[in-house]
Amino acid sequence: MLKRIGIVACALAVVASACSSESTDGTSPHSTAEASVVAWFDAIEAGDVETASESVHPESMALVFAIENNITNEELASYISHGVPLALQKSYWESFRKGFTEFAQKPLSALSVGAAEAFVSNGETFASVPVSSGTAGETVVLVRERPDATWEVDMVATLGDGFSKLLLDEYETLGSSDSDARIRLAYAEVVSPSMWAALAGGEFGDDFARTALTLIDRIENS
Repeated sequence: MLKRIGIVACALAVVASACSSESTDGTSPHSTAEASVVAWFDAIEAGDVETASESVHPESMALVFAIENNITNEELASYISHGVPLALQKSYWESFRKGFTEFAQKPLSALSVGAAEAFVSNGETFASVPVSSGTAGETVVLVRERPDATWEVDMVATLGDGFSKLLLDEYETLGSSDSDARIRLAYAEVVSPSMWAALAGGEFGDDFARTALTLIDRIENS
């Protein structure tokens, strides 16, 4: 899995330390787009699996987890509906932290989270949150707004450049089982808006754009 985690590291390793995600006034650590990213980084660094899980869009997490771990469609359908079990997420986030640290030669806590810029894509509200480490330039984490006006990291949109082709390949293998139908619905409700958001963010190149548009076309016209 560390090879795929390297995709994540490359996407994030890009100037002060991220401020603490702990709230002293009772507000949610995900009350703003920036805070949701800080909470995510802090939780991964601290090994706080529950908070790391709460910081990401659950169906987006399930789709990325499935690609990285080659699970069955039946398992993926269950994870989409009920979430990836925390026991499985524990090793995932540990590998994530290790992969990032090995790539960037610094901990996630060394990242700086800048001011978010919100935008609407395909009917969903997203925000682009700049992240930097001071030495490898800047990249963004894409987050989406929840119905309760808090925010969560969209892993499909954030990692779009590394995962769009893999998501397309997986989509084209879907059959007609109940599990496949559930996955196909998640592509329509999660992946398509995430791809549009990644395109709107403008962080990725022409190769990504071509693959993302092909994937969107397959989803919206199948």
